[in-house]
Amino acid sequence: MAGSISKFSKKLLPSLFCLIVVGFTPEASDVQSPSCSSNLREILPTPYSDLSGLACSLIWQQTFSLHFYQDDQNVTTLVLAGRHAYRWIGIGFSGDGKMVGSSAIVAWIERDGVSGLRQYYLEGKNMSRVIPDKGDLHFTSASPAVVVHGELLYIAFQLKFRTSLSHQPMLIAIGSGNPLRNGLLPKHVNSTTTHIEFSTGRVARQPMNPSDLRSYHGMAAVIGWGILTPAGLLIARYFRHVEPSWYYFHSSTQFAGFFIGIISISLGRNLYQRTNAAFLGHKFLGYTVFFLAGLEVFQFMGRPSRESIRRQYWNFVHYWVGRTAMVLGVSNVFVGFHGVDADQGLKICFFVAFVTLLIALIFFEGRMRRKNEIPKAIIDQPPVFRVAGQS
Repeated sequence: MAGSISKFSKKLLPSLFCLIVVGFTPEASDVQSPSCSSNLREILPTPYSDLSGLACSLIWQQTFSLHFYQDDQNVTTLVLAGRHAYRWIGIGFSGDGKMVGSSAIVAWIERDGVSGLRQYYLEGKNMSRVIPDKGDLHFTSASPAVVVHGELLYIAFQLKFRTSLSHQPMLIAIGSGNPLRNGLLPKHVNSTTTHIEFSTGRVARQPMNPSDLRSYHGMAAVIGWGILTPAGLLIARYFRHVEPSWYYFHSSTQFAGFFIGIISISLGRNLYQRTNAAFLGHKFLGYTVFFLAGLEVFQFMGRPSRESIRRQYWNFVHYWVGRTAMVLGVSNVFVGFHGVDADQGLKICFFVAFVTLLIALIFFEGRMRRKNEIPKAIIDQPPVFRVAGQS
């Protein structure tokens, strides 16, 4: 369900949120897609074409098909199929659903038709720590197979385990290109975690995958820190003459931005734990913005009356803490977009909203400064008429 919600929200977000339409091009009808109805006997060699007990499921938003089977000798057979586009495809076995410490099988196809398959040990997230020809997976005597059928790449292999697999987290990833000559892998452009129930032969219900978490985290951050918070500050600065409505609009907008921002931080924390992302600058800025925004909420609760002597100090702290939180929040959205392969529709929405708010800021600031200069010009002029009796 998470996959379908993610597709729906990504298509609907621009129209609901930015009031613009971001077009998308549907795939052509003749483009191949993975299917559980594929006849493996016509595609793969033995023993992968002779196993009638293979269970199958479409995974990762139905972009891959996974056939799998485990016999009573703890021999596990897997067939993963997906569109390759001349990029590596990897499937890994993880103990906790995370990348680090896992072993993976990576396959690819060159443009000259030569295919390759290699095991990697995921010691860390850097390219140098993804070590080729190492890992905890043990192949059986059956040779792995990498077969191109149309636009689909089929990866088939058998593994022998010491004990039977039951609930097994499995990593699926797509690379940005094929492995280098020395075996090093170019960084993956997308990944997910799928949970397989080998004992029942089905894909288990699983938490939201990292790509969906990343999308929802980005949406919440853009709405909360990137739009509502700056809009609330614009209301407070340029619409104070609309008494008392400006105050209610300002406070409600800021509270909405704060709580949506909390959602973005919660999703980001979950994403960090799921992927072990080493995005320390983005994380530090996020927690700093959360602290400053929380301080603003506590300041609101302790707001002194206008007649209080403490009001001028409260105003000073409130103004500058709020402005600092806004600047850091918007900056952190840019940092987040720069650090990952974010959804293009979300980037366009944020860019449109940011430019709109920036134009509004320049317009209202210029108008306010012009109004403030008019009374000074009038005061500096000498009176037109002199009152009788005055010298």
